Amino acid sequence: MKQGQTVRLYPQPRLLQWLEGEKEWSAHLNVRAQGEAGRAVQRLKLASELEQAIASRGGALDEEDQPATSIRVNQRDELHPQGYVIQWDEDGLLLEYRSDAGLYYALVTLKQLLSREGLNWDCFRIEDEPDFPVRGLMLDIGRHKIPKLSELYGLVDRMAELKLNHLQLYMEGYCFEMEAFKDAFPGSTPITAVELRELDAYAAARYIDLVPNQNCLGHMGEWLNKPDFRELAEHPDGLPLPNQITFPPTTLNPVDPRSMDLVKQLFDALLPQFSSSYANVNMDEPYGLGRGKSKARCDEIGAGALYMEYADQVFDVIRGHGKKPMMWGDVLASHPELMQRFPEDVTVLDWNYESSISFEAHCKMLSENWIPFYVCPGTSAWSAISGRTDNMLDNISDAAIHGLSYGAGGLIVTDWGDNGHWQVPAVSYPAYVYAAGTGWQTHHHLQRTDWVERYISEGIYRDESGEVGNFLLELGRYHHLENSSIDNSTYTAHLLIRGLMSPERFKAGMDLLMKTFGELGGPGGEFTLDYRYDEMLEWLRQRKAQFGKLKLQAPESDLVMDELANTLRLIEQGVGLHRYMHRIGLPDQAAEIKCLTELREQLETIVREFDRLWRIRNREGGLASSHRALYHLLDQYQERLKELNAQGRTDTLGAQ
Repeated sequence: MKQGQTVRLYPQPRLLQWLEGEKEWSAHLNVRAQGEAGRAVQRLKLASELEQAIASRGGALDEEDQPATSIRVNQRDELHPQGYVIQWDEDGLLLEYRSDAGLYYALVTLKQLLSREGLNWDCFRIEDEPDFPVRGLMLDIGRHKIPKLSELYGLVDRMAELKLNHLQLYMEGYCFEMEAFKDAFPGSTPITAVELRELDAYAAARYIDLVPNQNCLGHMGEWLNKPDFRELAEHPDGLPLPNQITFPPTTLNPVDPRSMDLVKQLFDALLPQFSSSYANVNMDEPYGLGRGKSKARCDEIGAGALYMEYADQVFDVIRGHGKKPMMWGDVLASHPELMQRFPEDVTVLDWNYESSISFEAHCKMLSENWIPFYVCPGTSAWSAISGRTDNMLDNISDAAIHGLSYGAGGLIVTDWGDNGHWQVPAVSYPAYVYAAGTGWQTHHHLQRTDWVERYISEGIYRDESGEVGNFLLELGRYHHLENSSIDNSTYTAHLLIRGLMSPERFKAGMDLLMKTFGELGGPGGEFTLDYRYDEMLEWLRQRKAQFGKLKLQAPESDLVMDELANTLRLIEQGVGLHRYMHRIGLPDQAAEIKCLTELREQLETIVREFDRLWRIRNREGGLASSHRALYHLLDQYQERLKELNAQGRTDTLGAQ
């Protein structure tokens, strides 16, 4: 670590000042800390953690060869609760902090520097503290993919290295085991109460608040499609829309006491497993609220009041467990008249996942009404196979800028599981890393993708080629060659989900889908496409060449490489399916059969790998629903090939 160079530390600190001299770490430490500071050192096992980090860099000198490195630890009440000071000089190491969290982040900083900069450092002083008190992520485990406990431990470790301190596991279906409802969800493999308690303790030891998260109004389709719960729906037979489509029941009837009985059972089982003082009740996108069984009450008091009447009951359940509610802010933003009566102990999670829409208006509104809130951008990874990099970067940047400007208490990046949760963990890491940087020091990290790339390559995957960080960012840019009007997803993902059909039928289906979500409150519009096929082939060629250069050395390197290889196959499959549907370079039946045969063979590899890789990281439940579209497409290929081959035989016989 030398003066004049950017220190290889992520997130970058608030202040780095170079001092005179240089000093090398000894393998032996002499820690001096009095009173509470001494107890904090013991709680964090500071000496043993540093000794282990030094040993990993070859610091195994004999005591006679080198004197011990002196470490002085002082508690300073005037520092930020998560702030710290590190000074490395000829006298050794000085650490100053206010609370255990600050001392922990100092330790995280030192371990990262030892790992990436070695044992010989120029002297320096760091003064650091975060811009956002709460920085974290929300992972969807409610749709399809429920990670194994070992994977969640790994996620917590990764978060701790990035100084993230808040984790939510989103739940909407039966992803938490409850004996009372087990028989209604055969084949499920939910996370258990014991596992949640173990994960909670593991996270707390790393100063990460594991916050319970359970939807309880909208997004209840997994429950409402069961006969035992169907009558609790606002629209038991589905929500009729003007385009003659019936949307499946997803919203609970807020005026049916049985709805609250179910919600209370869910939270009474879930909340005792968590030590957090918060709980996210979600309550977003309650489609059809006030238009079905609760219409009479809605007509009497209004849709906003109906929503809050139900919300107040949910809040009371949460408070009964000694916790403070959190909730998504979409309904509140649509009913500003509710601002004046909004409870003071509820934190609003303001979400938005498209970079074309700014957080500024909502942040301003919430701030002016003194409502505590967090900004919640997204990874842009879901329904996109390998993400949408530039949308992600701009979405997180906008959230951080306006969240900081208007006093948001936190920045939480969300990682959803829409349409099968096909994205592998590596696809989401650029967003996790970028959100960690902008959450810690917002303006310092804006658009510093070079820092993101370097940390992913060096800090996460130990890639000797130094390419994997850039590779992951470029992997999320293929959608620029689609030029489609699809919102919050990519054309390629929808191709694979919807299957083999004519371009005209695909467009009609997408028009209907976009219109449907427009009527439910989305952007709506018409499906358009300007696909650059030749440029997409060149993009694939470049990504494959780049992939071939990667030399990952992290413990899970083989698994990650297999996941990324299959991710590339999925995108290539989408390119091939587009070619087939639009008959690009297919002059005759023989060419068509050859194209379909190649697509089928590649897809057979994809689904075989998809299933194998899923089972390494995740529980079995949810796999069948996740890969259903891929197996359906495979069946379509096989059926079409039978038709073409049969037609070819008929033509041959006719010619004879």
